[in-house]
Amino acid sequence: MTAPVLEIRNLTVEVPASGGTARILDRVSLSVNAGESVGIVGESGCGKSMTALAVMGLLPEAARATGTVRLAGQQILDLDDGMMSLVRGRVVSMVFQEPMTALNPVRNIGDQVAEGLRLHLGLSPGKARREASSLLRRVGLPPERFSLDLYPHELSGGQRQRVVTAIALACGPRLLIADEPTTALDVTIQDQILDLLVRVAEEEGMALMMISHDLGVIAETTDRMSVMYAGRIVEEGTTAQVFSEMAHPYTRLLFAAMPAKGLIGGDGGRLATIPGQVPDPQERIRGCAFAPRCPRARSHCSQRVPNAHAVGTRGHTARCFYPGHGEASV
Repeated sequence: MTAPVLEIRNLTVEVPASGGTARILDRVSLSVNAGESVGIVGESGCGKSMTALAVMGLLPEAARATGTVRLAGQQILDLDDGMMSLVRGRVVSMVFQEPMTALNPVRNIGDQVAEGLRLHLGLSPGKARREASSLLRRVGLPPERFSLDLYPHELSGGQRQRVVTAIALACGPRLLIADEPTTALDVTIQDQILDLLVRVAEEEGMALMMISHDLGVIAETTDRMSVMYAGRIVEEGTTAQVFSEMAHPYTRLLFAAMPAKGLIGGDGGRLATIPGQVPDPQERIRGCAFAPRCPRARSHCSQRVPNAHAVGTRGHTARCFYPGHGEASV
């Protein structure tokens, strides 16, 4: 069997905080195969973006990471920034959620797309620029309408995100990470960007990691998904399995809070919310992190961390003592 393009095992990330450390990720494990799209979903602050930054080797300087992150079989947590610069763009690339901050405002878009081609593939300036023109055309910015000499501020948000996508795709990475790639874009442009990412990943046989708080995005773009809460993966399986079963109570409450389903009292009503708050990362939680907010919680839920229990069909698991509709799994 071919090894996954990305394999994460027991990844824990801690950062210094006042009075101690904050644990942002807690023993996260997941994998993504070539040609497969995997989603990570959860509330803001659950650890989605930190997982992506760990894979990119872009964790904060003071962060301490343990566990294993393998890209194309290579453990990257041991690499220094110089070695990681050879991996970024060539093996893994990322489409960030805010294109205006991802692009250099004082360099034209042609130079920014061409930079990786020159560094990683050794193309001459002229050939790199011609390839950049081809890439921009591929992402919907034909050079006859969008000059390579344009600067980011001369483009709309959706157009800037297409430039970021062209940069990410330039060197044919094996893994493409999309971290909230449609943030601040209108619905029509969102759909276009998502279609573009999925189509190109399929055409190139790339592995795709889609990070979002939007369950609709995950439904449209992924084969498998992981649900994160407080730095832990609490449910995972095929996207169809998770959407059908919603075995973890946190997953079920996330679905209930979706705008399409979460309106109380019909049109114009209040959105359903999850009671309570996400725990402080500095807090050392003894049991299930979701127990204080969970409608199924019992006394032992706050004393023991649940293992991943099989739910329904093969490959679907939930870290809960009462997965599914409430039968105890201890």
